[in-house]
Amino acid sequence: MNARTWPHPLVTAGTTAGAAIALAPGSLPRESLIQGVLLAAFAGIGALIGMLASRFVPWPAARARKVTAVAGGLVIVAMFVQMIWWQLELRWALGTETLDLGWVAVAAAPSGVVAVAVALPSRIRMIGAVLAAAIALSVAPSPAGAAGAGESVAHKFTAVGAQSTSLRVYGELDTRDVTDRAQNLVKRWQAAGGMHRSAVVVAVPTGSGWVDPDALVGIESRMAGDVGVIALQYSDIPSWQAFLSSSAPARDSAIAVTAALIDAVNRSASPSRPHIYLYGQSLGAVGADAARQWAQDNRSGALCHTVLAGAPAGTASLSAPSTTVLANGSDPVVRWSPRLIWQPPALASGITHDLPTPPWLPVAGFVQASADLIGALSFPAGHGHQYGTEQGHVIPFCPR
Repeated sequence: MNARTWPHPLVTAGTTAGAAIALAPGSLPRESLIQGVLLAAFAGIGALIGMLASRFVPWPAARARKVTAVAGGLVIVAMFVQMIWWQLELRWALGTETLDLGWVAVAAAPSGVVAVAVALPSRIRMIGAVLAAAIALSVAPSPAGAAGAGESVAHKFTAVGAQSTSLRVYGELDTRDVTDRAQNLVKRWQAAGGMHRSAVVVAVPTGSGWVDPDALVGIESRMAGDVGVIALQYSDIPSWQAFLSSSAPARDSAIAVTAALIDAVNRSASPSRPHIYLYGQSLGAVGADAARQWAQDNRSGALCHTVLAGAPAGTASLSAPSTTVLANGSDPVVRWSPRLIWQPPALASGITHDLPTPPWLPVAGFVQASADLIGALSFPAGHGHQYGTEQGHVIPFCPR
C-alpha cells in the first residue's frame, strides 16, 4: 500500500468500531457464515461512515494514516481472536463440537472484501464499502420461527406426544369472528368431556399456530392425565413476522378463549369444576399474559395460574401474581429490544444461566441479540429459544 492509499484515520476508526460491534460476545454459538456476514456488514458500514466524515476533516500525513491503519488492523485481529475464544466457551458449556479452521476461515473471509475496499483509492473505496455492506446484509438469513410447516399444526397439537387419555382440542384458523371461534372451541372441549377433568389449560399458540409438544407432555405428566388442553389458532405465519406486524391477534384470541371458557365453567352445575390455567410460549406468552390481565380485571379469581415461556422482551409482566415466567439465559428473544442500543435488558428474576452470559454493551448488545435470533431454535431444550417439559412441570396445584 503506497502513501496515497493509506486510509484516513476516520475510515480506520469507523471500520474498527464496526468490527467491534460485530465481534462482541453473543449469547449463543453461531454459524461461521452468519459471523462472517455480520463482520463484513458492520465493518463496511463503519468504513462508509468514516469515509463520509473524512470529507470534512483534513487528511493527516501518510505516516499518521499508516500508523492508525496498522493499529486498527491489530485491534480487529485481537477482537477476532477474542470472538473465537468466546465461541469456544459457549460450545464447551453446551457440549457441542468445537471450532475448526474451516469455521475460522469462513468467518474471516467476508471481511476481506471490506479490507480490499478500504485499501482502494478514495472514490472507489467508498463504492466498495457500500457494496460490501449491502451484499453482506442481503445474504443474511431471516430469524428462525417456530415449526409450522409440513404436517398441520392441528395434527401436531393433537397427536405428538399424546397418550390414550389425552384430551386436546384445537381450533384451526378460519374466516369466522374470533369470539365465535372461541365459543365453538369451548363447546368442542365440553363435548369431549372437558368438564370432567380436574384442570383445563388454555395454550396460546405461536404466530404459526404451533404449540410446543414438550409443554403438552409436561402438562399432562404434571396433572397425571387429568387435564384438557385447548388452543385457538390466530395466525399462520412465522412467529417473528406475526410479532413484528402486530401482537393484537394473539392477545384478542387468548382473551376470547379465556372469556368463553370461564363463562362455560361458571355455568356448569357440577360441584367440581376444572381449574383454569393459561400457558404461552414466545408470541403465545404475549397472548397468555393479556388474557391473564383481562381475567384479573374482569373475572377476578377465575384463573388458577399462568405460565409464560420465552416471552419477548417488554411484552409481558415479569412479576404478576400467580404467574411463572420461564426464560433461558441464552434466549435472545427474552433480551431483544431496540432499548438494548442504550440500556441493558430487564430480565425475569428466575432466568437460568445455562450458558456463559455475555456483557451488555451499547449498540453491540442489540446487534448481537439480533444475530442470535437467527439460530435461536437450533439448540436442545433449555438453551436458546427452546423450552422443554419443565413448561408443564412448573404448574402448581390449586386448592379446591
